[in-house]
Parts: sequence; structure tokens; C-alpha cells
Amino acid sequence: MSDWEQLQCLSGEAFALVLLRQDPVFGRIPPEQYGYYIRQGIRAGQQAAEQWTLPELTRRLEEDRVEVCRSEETPPMDIHSEYCPAENGRGAVIRLYCPTLEKIRAAAQRRGIPVTMEQLEQLHLAHEFYHHLEHCGGGDVSLTSKPVEVRLLGVIRRPRAVRSLREIAAHTFARAVCASPCHPLAWDWLLLNEEDENRAKAFLRLCQQAEQSVKGA
Repeated sequence: MSDWEQLQCLSGEAFALVLLRQDPVFGRIPPEQYGYYIRQGIRAGQQAAEQWTLPELTRRLEEDRVEVCRSEETPPMDIHSEYCPAENGRGAVIRLYCPTLEKIRAAAQRRGIPVTMEQLEQLHLAHEFYHHLEHCGGGDVSLTSKPVEVRLLGVIRRPRAVRSLREIAAHTFARAVCASPCHPLAWDWLLLNEEDENRAKAFLRLCQQAEQSVKGA
């Protein structure tokens, strides 16, 4: 089985744990609570996806006057897309970075994986649309989930939201609405593999370890 096929077989929970591990407060989360946060993020994305289709979200963006910008600029760190809320009199913008998406499409083509630029754009548009819903009062799962207690200077206790839940939810939402055959992070892996095979293999191992962790939970 190829690395790509192994990634496709992994569960959404495994990818969610990978995202959770990147959170600044991850080290403060008790291991027995990992499952709780993973479920919170995935559930938020699934529930939102039940209410939207691609044509409906496109209409909503038009109604909200959100500009969808297909940028030909090469972004730093190979950013795929971003949501910029309305501010200072300017409307909200969803920016899709076509050079990065084209790299993913070309990498997929070289592996014989069928995906079009339109499908990749839709996947990333849906992801940023989820963040638009959050901004418009649709609910921020990181704020409705239990905060993690952090200590400042070793003494002062402060609650901190687990912000990575927003990304877990947005990825879940995008995959469901676009009926993607794999998790969005798997598409990202194609680009990583083109640029650094060693990092790509390390990422695959990380995902596989996460799969074992969630199965054993």
C-alpha cells in the first residue's frame, strides 16, 4: 500500500488529534481529555455541514458581499487560503492562493489521483466559509468547549480556549460539504511530499501514531 493510500485510510479522529497536538495549550490538556476535544471539533463541523451545500454557501457569500479572490501571488509558507473579516469599512474577503492549489493538483496528477482545480478551490472555499460563519455569529467551538487552565509565572491561573478546535471543525465541514474522498490534510501531504519526502514520511508516521492513539482511547 502506498503512502497516499495509507493516508486515505486514516480516520477523521486521527487527523483531528494531529491538529490538536499543534495547539499552544496542548501540553496542558490531560490525555484522558483528548477524545473530548476531538469530538467537540468534529461534531461542530458535522452539524454545520448538515445545513449547507456548495450552491447554498456560494449564495450566502454573495448575499453577505464576501469577495472571493483567486490570487496569483505566491504566499509565504505555501498558505492555501485565508479568510479576512470585514474591517475599517472594507468587506470580508476569502483569498484562494492559486499557485499553491495548482502545486497540489499537479502533485496529484503525477500520482494518478483524479482532482481538478475547481474541486480544490471548492474544498478551500468551504473551509474559509466555515470561518465566515463563525465570524457572523455561527458559534466558535473553541469558546463553547471547556477551556484549559494555564499558569502564568507558575502562580496565576488563567483559562485558555483550545483554538485548534476551529480548524478541526473547518476541515470536517469542508470534507463533508465537498464530499472529499480524503481528509484535507491528506491533500496537503501531497504538496509536502513534493517538497520534502523526509518530512512527508514523518508526517505520515505522526498520523499513523495518532490513529493508534484514538483507536486505543
